[in-house]
Amino acid sequence: MDREVQVSLSRDLSLFDITMIGIAGMIGAGIFALTGIAAGIAGPAILLAFLLNGIIATLTGLAYAELGSALPQAGGGYIWIKEAMGKFPGFMAGWIDWAAHTIACALYAVTFGAFFAELVIGFAGVDMPREILSKASALAMVTFLAYVNYRGAKESGKLGSLVTLLKVLILVVFAGFGIYRTLTYPDWMGSYTPFMPAGISGVLAAMGLTFIAFEGFEIIVQSGEEVKNPERNIPKAIVVSLWSAVVIYLLVAFSLLGAIKADVPSWVYLGELAELSLVRVADSIMLFGGYLILAGGIISTISAMNATIYSSSRVIFALSRTGYLHRIFSEINRKTRTPHHAIFFSYLIVATASLAPIEAVASAASLMFIILFLSVNASLIVLRLRRPDLKRSFKLPMAYLLSSLAIIFQTVISYYLITHIEHGINVFLITVGWMFLGAFVYYAYSEKEIEKKIKEEFVTVYSEFPVEKREYRILVPIANPVIAKKLVRFAEIIAKQKDGAVFVMSVVKVPMQTPPSAVVDEIREVKENLEEVIESISVPAGGILKAGHNVAEAIITTAEELRADLIVMGWRGRTFRKDAVLGSTLDPVLMRAGCDVAVIRFRYGEKMPEFSRILVPAAGGPHVELACEIAGSIARERNGSIRLIYVGKSENDRNEAEKIFENLSERFFKGMEVERDFIIDTDPAGRIAAEADKSDITLLGASERAFLYNFLRGLFPEKVIKRTDSTVVVTRKWIKLMR
Repeated sequence: MDREVQVSLSRDLSLFDITMIGIAGMIGAGIFALTGIAAGIAGPAILLAFLLNGIIATLTGLAYAELGSALPQAGGGYIWIKEAMGKFPGFMAGWIDWAAHTIACALYAVTFGAFFAELVIGFAGVDMPREILSKASALAMVTFLAYVNYRGAKESGKLGSLVTLLKVLILVVFAGFGIYRTLTYPDWMGSYTPFMPAGISGVLAAMGLTFIAFEGFEIIVQSGEEVKNPERNIPKAIVVSLWSAVVIYLLVAFSLLGAIKADVPSWVYLGELAELSLVRVADSIMLFGGYLILAGGIISTISAMNATIYSSSRVIFALSRTGYLHRIFSEINRKTRTPHHAIFFSYLIVATASLAPIEAVASAASLMFIILFLSVNASLIVLRLRRPDLKRSFKLPMAYLLSSLAIIFQTVISYYLITHIEHGINVFLITVGWMFLGAFVYYAYSEKEIEKKIKEEFVTVYSEFPVEKREYRILVPIANPVIAKKLVRFAEIIAKQKDGAVFVMSVVKVPMQTPPSAVVDEIREVKENLEEVIESISVPAGGILKAGHNVAEAIITTAEELRADLIVMGWRGRTFRKDAVLGSTLDPVLMRAGCDVAVIRFRYGEKMPEFSRILVPAAGGPHVELACEIAGSIARERNGSIRLIYVGKSENDRNEAEKIFENLSERFFKGMEVERDFIIDTDPAGRIAAEADKSDITLLGASERAFLYNFLRGLFPEKVIKRTDSTVVVTRKWIKLMR
């Protein structure tokens, strides 16, 4: 007997484990190579730059934590941005994410090359051109690690933790020696004055250059499915790992600035040493210090290169598998079981970028990640507005304010990164070019390929359109013959008042890998039923029959094709599936359909309600406005009476109720007699159910976030529906934000 097996990852990562993962992502080439360069730009204010970057990264990291808890699917930023802003912004997020990881890999390669050349030329004394050795060794290591990834070898978790601890230990030892040396100078404070020699612009430019050093927190969220108690441990791990890294950055920067004495200010000297500043300073203040920093830097960059070649190739692999890029990038090598074409293409970009100067590579990587993080912060705000129903096990406090501040700061440091860093304008132009290329790929290939995949997924077996074209269109998906005609009658009432048309659709669900021809008999039977229903409709009507693997996707796709204004669906009651609230078909339609939705639970055994007594619980908001709009259509068509009720907790709610009554009556019930009742009750659901028993139909509109959350979690309407036998309609208004 076949059984459905749910596959999931084992939750065996502790808070310590994922904190170490985050630290590993942030203690790398950024601190080893960019600290001296950034000090040359900002002066001693590099300390402030690291501190502010830590704050901004924390806000973005906690935004990642909230979105990861609400939408935990693999794909992270791409999934969230797509859900918040649509398919094209989602694709661009994946496109930028791919570039960000490949260029970050190039930064690690450039740093490796610089350190390897210093080891061979500066310490071993080999006489050869430094630039040639640096670039050749970087290219050789990238090539080797790309081959390692092609072969399928990966760094083990234990080795990764060991490398992380080694990096941290080396930097802490260096900081200890540096602070000791600093404090031995009588005038040591002079090394940090003036604090901001380049002004605030220098701080902001240094923040932009070094932002790449703070991007490792996203790895923590990507590990969410394997974490014990993720709603508590992921936010903690983000904060702890980020600020552990910030403290180490501050200690290292403080040591660099104070431990050296030169003919010029220390930050000027560090800027001249550039990516080798840690190596040269360590060599002057501690025994074998240069070798120690070189060893830490080389080990760190090799580990980071290996990880980012892997991650960048998986981004392009995922984009290809979902249809956004050519399918060649999602091909798996039969022998090694790795996406060899994706690895090779990512390798080409890394290898090319690694030939550029380190400031240019760091700037490009930082700019790409800033754009991605800015988009994630914007998505948090949009999803708070558009999807208040999502279950968020962690919520960013004051999300609108803090995410807006993160967006503003990220925009500002992007500007200073472009205008105040060497090669900044070129980096900006390359980034814009990359985005234009992404837009071209999407509109020239991806969009058409996705539409093609949808057509392959859902085959339209039969379609009939009304002779008379109408602007207002109602889509009525039917499956249960018992309530099909009731749904159609309900839609017909609204269509008459809207001068609209009704489209009835059915979906024959076909098992995966099964062609529609295998269910010909079922298709024929459903088509006959569909035609019978269409013939009974008194307004312009049409019908669509599709065969596909996913009923909800078929409904959503058909609504988009028809440009439907309203979907009318039936609900027979609570399902017992743990992965669905109202049902595996209803949930996705309610969440994603780009039009209004009305879900109806008819009175059991009743042929068709008279609709003479109409009840609308009113509390304001767009969803209750849709309920009133439909109630007005029913009342005019059936000469019914409308009763608005507001269930408040105390007499203090009366003024609010009167305002809502007045607004709804003026907008939706002009010229109609409307009964208005303000009711005080501590059990709103029970009271609404009691009033519903006195009515033929009750229209519940989700009026505020708490209400909509309860509606979609199957709580509030169930409390009403379980206590009444009356027909109940729950309405969801499509809120057009960012789409």
